[in-house]
Amino acid sequence: MATDHVPDNAPAAAGVTPSLTVRSLVSRYRAASAGVAVFVALLIAVTVLGVASGSNPAALNDATTCLNWASASASQQNAYSFLYVKEHEATLPDSVAYAAVARTAISKACVQAAYLGEADDVSVLGAIRHAF
Repeated sequence: MATDHVPDNAPAAAGVTPSLTVRSLVSRYRAASAGVAVFVALLIAVTVLGVASGSNPAALNDATTCLNWASASASQQNAYSFLYVKEHEATLPDSVAYAAVARTAISKACVQAAYLGEADDVSVLGAIRHAF
């Protein structure tokens, strides 16, 4: 009785190349596949931890220098902007809009301080008040 089924361990017919699939490679090279999987998992873990930890965990305050402002994350800058509006501009009705304006003003003032060579000496409060 003839069958059309060819066993997996049968030699390939002349001129026919077996197709390479991920499944066939993984089953053929199990140890290498496991090593690659562990390596990729470690890369992902390191990336996630690096992003989660942030580069500058210290909170910003009025005494923060413009140099530290520039290296702070966007969330830290936003948090300080809300704090600035709350503490120094308490009469403003829309703190969200004014916090964005305050962040932009601080950034511009700190850029100006950097051009003058004062970024590591002037605080963000001094920069927004142009005290440099």
